[in-house]
Amino acid sequence: MKNNTPTIAELQELSSQLPEKIPYLKMLVLFGSRATGNTNANSDWDFAVLWDEEKYNSYIEEHPLALFELPMLIGELFKINSDKIDIVQLNQSSWLIAHFVARDGICVFEKYPGEFDNFRSNFLKTESELKRFRQEQHRIIEIQLNKWEA
Repeated sequence: MKNNTPTIAELQELSSQLPEKIPYLKMLVLFGSRATGNTNANSDWDFAVLWDEEKYNSYIEEHPLALFELPMLIGELFKINSDKIDIVQLNQSSWLIAHFVARDGICVFEKYPGEFDNFRSNFLKTESELKRFRQEQHRIIEIQLNKWEA
């Protein structure tokens, strides 16, 4: 790998080893600046994970620190400094984070073909949905600002 920065294709190729290392993993998605190509020297690696809840729950019974091991396991496999890896748990993320992962993400691994497409169809929001959300946020901010003026 050139300059210790793996390409998307290299990540996808190496990802075949993920089920052995992270048996509960259903999907791994690269998002953020690395996915959009808007990187700089200090860019980190943003990965979103989706796991099988039942397998995850049984795995953490035997490996209570499993969640904290994810950056290390992913970093080791992809030859990325684990300190530069941020993990978002799609099983527990907000709909807004899920939207950005669906919009900008690049699927690195999916246990079942079509998993990422299915995720996208469920979480990618329309412009009108996002507009309503922004309007509601503005309304809430106005209410709070008005309370401070009182």
